[in-house]
Amino acid sequence: MARMQIRLATRADKASLLHLIDAHADFENMERPTPEARDRLMRHGFGDRRRFSPFLASLDGEDIGYAITYEGYSSFQARPTLYLEDIFVYKAARGKGFGGTMFQFLVEEAVDRGCVRMEWMVVDWNENAIGFYERRGAVKVEGWHSYRLEEDQLLALVEERKESGAPHPAA
Repeated sequence: MARMQIRLATRADKASLLHLIDAHADFENMERPTPEARDRLMRHGFGDRRRFSPFLASLDGEDIGYAITYEGYSSFQARPTLYLEDIFVYKAARGKGFGGTMFQFLVEEAVDRGCVRMEWMVVDWNENAIGFYERRGAVKVEGWHSYRLEEDQLLALVEERKESGAPHPAA
């Protein structure tokens, strides 16, 4: 039986990581990253100020999946949270336990980092993923709603503050 290996990606893994991200975008019916976004991904994942940790899973030397994580922080528990932004395995590799192996790797990464919890979001139509997580004991967080401001909304709020003459909040 083939053995999967999981490693922290390096800049040398750029092509493979971007190919996996493209495949993930296709799977979720989303736009692939633009050339500018690809440049930011490399800078943010491998630059001087890393914003996330990219992991690659390989089977017999071929990359078959990836995960991106970053840490948040619980002010009430005074410990970090490992946030799972993405986890993805190529279609041909699904159903063979590789996703479970990647997930278990990340669970152990969270424990090794001293995290109080691991969190992620899953799209509501992906019943396979929901079942996958629930079989591992994950629970849907009730009583919380996920909110988002997109870039144009962020910029509009900044412009609105400037136009009103209100001082910068940090002033």
